[in-house]
Amino acid sequence: MNVADQLPRIFQANIDRFFQRIVVPVLEQLPMHDPLVSGQASSMDELLNRCSEQVDNHTAFEAARAFALTMDGLFERQLCRWAHTHGKKASSMETALPTCAGIASFDLATAGLVDDLKELHLVANVVRHGEGRSCKELQVLAPQLWDEEASDYHDLAPGAAPASDLLRISGEDLSRYARAIIRFWGHADPLPVAALNPP
Repeated sequence: MNVADQLPRIFQANIDRFFQRIVVPVLEQLPMHDPLVSGQASSMDELLNRCSEQVDNHTAFEAARAFALTMDGLFERQLCRWAHTHGKKASSMETALPTCAGIASFDLATAGLVDDLKELHLVANVVRHGEGRSCKELQVLAPQLWDEEASDYHDLAPGAAPASDLLRISGEDLSRYARAIIRFWGHADPLPVAALNPP
C-alpha cells in the first residue's frame, strides 16, 4: 500500500480528533452571556461584572474565529501534502483544492462541499487579514455570519468596529466546516470502507 493512498484517511482522522478533542472542549468551557447589559450601572461591582461578561464573550468569539483559521490552515497543509505525493504542484488553497479533487476524481459541487469549504477559507482570510476582498465576498456568500441585532457581543476597541471584527462564528459553523473537511477526505479515500458521510 502506498503512502498517498493512506493519507486521506489519516487526514480525516486528524481533523476529527482536532475538532473533538480541542475545539469542542475549549468552546464548551468558555463562559458566554446573553444578553450583555449596557447603560448606566448602579454600582462599581455591577459595572465590573458587565465588563467581565463583555470580555468573556469577546474571548469566546475570538476563540471560534481562531479555530476556523486553524482548521483552514490544517486543511490547506493536508491538501498541499497530498497533491505533492501525487507529483502535483499546489501551494495554496486556491490551487490545492481543485487539484486534490481532480486526483480523487470527484466533483466538489456534486458532493455538496463547495459552499462550506469556500466559506471556511473566506472566514480564515477575514480572520487573518481583516477588511478586504475576502470580507466583502464573505458578506455576500454568508451574510448570516453578521448579526447587527445581536445582544451578546460588543467590540472592546473604541470607535466604530470594522465588519471583519463583527464576524460571528458559532460552534455550529465550526462543526459544519469540520464535517466538510472530513467528508472531503472521505471522498478522496481510495481504501475500502471509506467514511464518505460520517456523523
